[in-house]
Amino acid sequence: MKTYRSRFMTTLIFLVTGVLLTLGIVLGQLFKDFYLDSERDRLKEDAQLAALYLEGGELDEIREYVGQIDDGSSFDILLLNSRMEVIAGTPFRVGSIDYKIDPSMVPEEGTFGEADEDELIQYTKPIELATGGTVYLTFIRYVSDLEGVYNRIWLTIALALFFSFFIILFVLQHLTNQFIRPIDEATIVLRELADGNYRARVYELRNDEETGSLAGSINVLARNLESISLGESVQRARLESLIEYMGAGLLLVDERGIVTLVNRSYREMFQYDDLSIGQFYHGILPSPEVETLIEDVYLTEEVHRRQLSIRTGFNQKTYMVSAAPIFSDTGMLRGTTLLFNDITELKRLEKMRKDFVANVSHELKTPLTSIRGFSETLLDGAKEVPELRDQFLDIIQKEATRMQMLVEDLLELSRLERDDFQMELVSVDLNQLVDEVCLLLSQKASKKSIQLEAKHEGTVVLQADLNRMKQVIMNLVANAINYSPEGSRVEIAVEAKADSYKLRVKDNGIGIAEKEVSRIFERFYRVDKARSRNSGGTGLGLAIVKHIIDLHHATIDVESEEGKGTTFTITFPRV
Repeated sequence: MKTYRSRFMTTLIFLVTGVLLTLGIVLGQLFKDFYLDSERDRLKEDAQLAALYLEGGELDEIREYVGQIDDGSSFDILLLNSRMEVIAGTPFRVGSIDYKIDPSMVPEEGTFGEADEDELIQYTKPIELATGGTVYLTFIRYVSDLEGVYNRIWLTIALALFFSFFIILFVLQHLTNQFIRPIDEATIVLRELADGNYRARVYELRNDEETGSLAGSINVLARNLESISLGESVQRARLESLIEYMGAGLLLVDERGIVTLVNRSYREMFQYDDLSIGQFYHGILPSPEVETLIEDVYLTEEVHRRQLSIRTGFNQKTYMVSAAPIFSDTGMLRGTTLLFNDITELKRLEKMRKDFVANVSHELKTPLTSIRGFSETLLDGAKEVPELRDQFLDIIQKEATRMQMLVEDLLELSRLERDDFQMELVSVDLNQLVDEVCLLLSQKASKKSIQLEAKHEGTVVLQADLNRMKQVIMNLVANAINYSPEGSRVEIAVEAKADSYKLRVKDNGIGIAEKEVSRIFERFYRVDKARSRNSGGTGLGLAIVKHIIDLHHATIDVESEEGKGTTFTITFPRV
C-alpha cells in the first residue's frame, strides 16, 4: 500500500516535470524569437549602412561593391533591378540559388521580407543611382545558418531545467520529510490503532509546532485507548472468570433459539461439552421441562422460575431453574438466559431439619406425655396408694432423666456443629482410656453376663480431646452391650499400624441390615426402635460419635451382618 508521502511525492514529480517541460518549451521559443529579432535588427542596420554608403553611386560601382563582399560574412547581398531581377550578388550565393522576387511583392523601404519556403529573412533597401533610376539592395540571412545557435540555446535551457529539476526535487524531499512524513507516520499509527494495536506511538520530537502537536495528540489518544482497552480487558477477564466459575450453571440462547454460551458449571452438571454451542436448543437440553421454560419466556417476555427434578447419569438431582429474557437497547427480545442452581443438598438439609424437628418433638412428647399422665393420676388419688405412688414416681423420674439426657445430647450436638468449637487436645494413652471405659461399664455388662475384653497391640498415644474421646468409646461399647445377647462377648482392640492407629469395637449382637448401615449415623435413626427406647437411648449417640471423629480428622467404618454382630473401626492418622 502506497503511503501518503509516496503519493504526494509522485504527484509533485509529475507536476514539476510538466511545469519544467512547459517552461523549457516557452523559454526556447522566446529565445528563438528574440534571436531572430536581433538578427533582423542587425540585418537592417547593415543594409541601411550599406545603402547610405552606396546612395547616389554608379551602377557598376555598386555591382563591384556587392561582388567584393567576403564570403565569410553571415549574410548574403543581392542587387535587384527595377524588374526585381538579380543583377549582382555575393559570389558564393549567386550561382547556387534561383532567387526572384515578384515585383508586386516588393516591400516598401525599411521593411522586412521573408520567404518561408527558403527559410530565410531579408531586408531590402532602395538606392538611387547617380544616372537616375533605382536599384534594390537586399540583405539575406538564412535560417539554417542559425541552427547551431538554436541548438546551443536548447541545450543550455535543457541543462538548466535538468539541474533545476534535481534542485527542486531535493527541496521537495526536504519539505516532504518535514511536513508530509509526520502525517504519513501518523497515518500508519492510526491504522495500527484501528487494528487494535494500542501500543503504537508517533515520534514526537518535531521542530514543527503543527506536526509535533499532531504527534502528541495521537499519542495521547493511543495512551487513552490503551488504558481503556486494558480496563476493558480486565473487566472482560473478570466477567468471563465469574461466568465460567460461578457455582450455578449458565446457558444463553439467542432470539433464534441457538445456544451461544454454556459455562463450566453447566457442563459439569449435565456432562455437556462445547459441541452444543451453535446448535438449536431443542433436543440438547437436560429436560423437556427446561425447553418449556424457554418457550414460556419467549411467549411472555417475563422471568420464570421453576423447581425441576433432573436425572444426570445415575443421580436424580433437584435444580432451581431461572429463565430471564434478554432485551436490546431498543427493547427487542434478543434471547434468554437460564440459571441452574443445584438445590439437592438444600432439599436434603431441609428434609433433615424437618425430620429433626419431628423427631425431637416426638422424643420430647413421649416422656412428657408419660410424666403428665402419671402426675395427673397421682393428683386424682393414686398418691394415697403407696404401691402405685412409688411406681408412678419411679416412672416419672425415669422419663425426666430420659428427657434430660435428650436435651443434653442435643446441646452437645449443637456445640460440636458450631464453627467456633475448639477441642482441648492433650496426649491421650488410648490403651489406658479403653481400660478405664471397660471398668466404668463392667457393672452394666455383668448384668447381662457379657464379657468385656480389651486387647492392646502396641503403645498408642495420640493428640485428642480426652473427654470427647472417652465419650466416643463409652458410646460404642455401651451400644455393643445394649444390642448383644446375654452371655456374649464384646471386644475392644487397639492396634498400632505403620501409618495409623486403629480402635475396634466388636460385638456378637443382633447386627444391622445392609440397607441400614449407611444411615446409622443420622440423628434419631434407630435400627431397632423398641430395643433402643427400652435401653434408654436418645438416638443421637452415633451422630455425636461421628462429629467427634470428624473433628479429630479420623474416620469411622462399620461392618455388620444381621444376626452375627457389628464391628466399628476408628482409624486415626499417625502424625
